[in-house]
Amino acid sequence: MKSLTIRYQTSELIPAPYAHAIEIILDLNNNLNYQFELTYIDRDQLTEEEILEEGFSKNDDLVLKGTLKEPWINALESLLLETKKTYPVELKEDQEFWEINAENDIFFPKNTKPWKVFIDQFQQACLEQNFIEKPLEISICRKDNELETNFLINGCFENRTLKVNTNGILTKQIEWNKLNPFLMNLYSGEFDFEKASVSIPKKTGLFINLGDEHWYEVGKSLLIQPSKITAWIDAL
Repeated sequence: MKSLTIRYQTSELIPAPYAHAIEIILDLNNNLNYQFELTYIDRDQLTEEEILEEGFSKNDDLVLKGTLKEPWINALESLLLETKKTYPVELKEDQEFWEINAENDIFFPKNTKPWKVFIDQFQQACLEQNFIEKPLEISICRKDNELETNFLINGCFENRTLKVNTNGILTKQIEWNKLNPFLMNLYSGEFDFEKASVSIPKKTGLFINLGDEHWYEVGKSLLIQPSKITAWIDAL
């Protein structure tokens, strides 16, 4: 396979300013040449103030180009092998639109969830490579009586690498596929900015920093069960 195009659009039930379409044009050689295009739709129905209130800017559309390396080719080839092809005539209003064009074999993937993970991570890789966003960096401080353990998680979407540094000494290379379940658990909770602190609290607990000035205490300013985080770090 030398070329592939991925087209995606949110379902008809997703309103502006969240409704969007993505097109990814890929040229596979020794590396993966791409054009990534993100277009938000139906925003003409909203005022600029309404768009800004939802945390967006006046124009969030993107057109990015670049080249990614072998790990992304391997991920794409594995995904294609696992994909069951369907050819629906029409979609329900709550269904997302998908169109995969693999050298004129145009199909709708039955297993859309891994494809959604793929394009989400691909978008982040493009943002990193084009210096729009920095690689993922999450700090976790675990205080248990007199024992304090600090973890630094570095995720590079551009290279699909995941490393964990423990107490500034030991760095471990973690399988990339372990990142998404961790992030899903982490972001499943509610972040309370008003209860966050600008430094690590001097008490027993589990504290998380997402690369800015805020430290969240799990169970208090980050409302998730601590086990969702401790189970992941205990398995390292």
